[in-house]
Amino acid sequence: MEGYKLSPLQKVFWNWDIHYACNYRCSYCFLAGKWDIAAKENRYPGVNKWLEIWDSIYDKYGSCHIHFSGGEPFIYPHFFDLITELVKRHTLEFSTNLSFDVTSFIEKIDSQKVRICASFHPEFSNFNEFLNKVNLLRKYNFSVLIAYVAYPPYLERMKKVKAECDRSGIRLSVQPFRGIFNNRKYPDSYTEYEMNILRDCGQNFHSNKKMLDRGVNVGNGVRLCRMGERYGKIYASADVYRCCTTGAKRIGNLLDDDNFQLLREPAICELDSCLCWKAMIVGKEKEYLIHWS
Repeated sequence: MEGYKLSPLQKVFWNWDIHYACNYRCSYCFLAGKWDIAAKENRYPGVNKWLEIWDSIYDKYGSCHIHFSGGEPFIYPHFFDLITELVKRHTLEFSTNLSFDVTSFIEKIDSQKVRICASFHPEFSNFNEFLNKVNLLRKYNFSVLIAYVAYPPYLERMKKVKAECDRSGIRLSVQPFRGIFNNRKYPDSYTEYEMNILRDCGQNFHSNKKMLDRGVNVGNGVRLCRMGERYGKIYASADVYRCCTTGAKRIGNLLDDDNFQLLREPAICELDSCLCWKAMIVGKEKEYLIHWS
C-alpha cells in the first residue's frame, strides 16, 4: 500500500455506525426491540486506539470524509475527544438526535469542516427546543438539515415541522418509514393520502422516492464500481464492507487487521442486482458525484 494515495478529487468517504446504543427508544427505529442484541457488536477500544487507526488511514488516503451514525454517536464514550482530533485532518458528518451539548460542540469544532443531519424524534424531543439548537448551530455557520421519519402516526405533525422549517429556511429531509405498522408493511403501504403528505412535506421527495421504491436497480450484468475503493461502510463491530447494501463484500476489520486497506482499484459489483442509488459506477460519474460532494 506504500505510495498509494488518491488525488484530492478522489476523497474517500466512510459511513461509520460507531455503536448501536441510543438515549432514545423510538418506535420506528430499525433497532426497536433489538438493542440488546445489536449492542453485542459494540467495541470500545478507547480514543487513542481509534486515533492510531485513523492516522494510518490518513497516511494511506489523505483527508477523508467520515459520516457518523448508529445509534446515537454523541453518547459514544469520549466522543468529543475523538472528533476534536479527527476534525483536524478530516471532514465530518453526523446523523444525530441533537441531544448533546450544542454550545460545547460549537466551541470545539470548526464549522467549515462539518455537516449535521439532525433527526427530530417526536416521541422524545420537543420541537421548539430542538429547533433552537438547530438555529444556534446555523448562527455559527454550521451546515444543518433536519430529518424526519415518515412514521404514519406522525405524518400530520410532520406538516407543522415542514412549515417551521420553511419559515426558518431549513431544509427538511423526509425519510420513509421501513417496518410494520397496523399489520401493514412500509414503505410499500403508504396510502395515497399519506403519499400526498410526503409530497407536500418532502423538499427531497424525488430522491426519497427512490428509497421508497427500494433503491434504483443499476442494472444486471457487469458493473465496475468504485465502492470499496472510495467508500467503506464501518459497522459497530469495526467490520468494513464495500457498501451498505445487503450482500456487499466484507473488506476487513479496522481493529483486527493490522494493515487494513480498501480495494486498490474499482471492482466488479458482486451482487446480481444492486439497489444502491448512490453507487460509484465507473463511467457514471455525472450521476453519482452529486451524492458524494
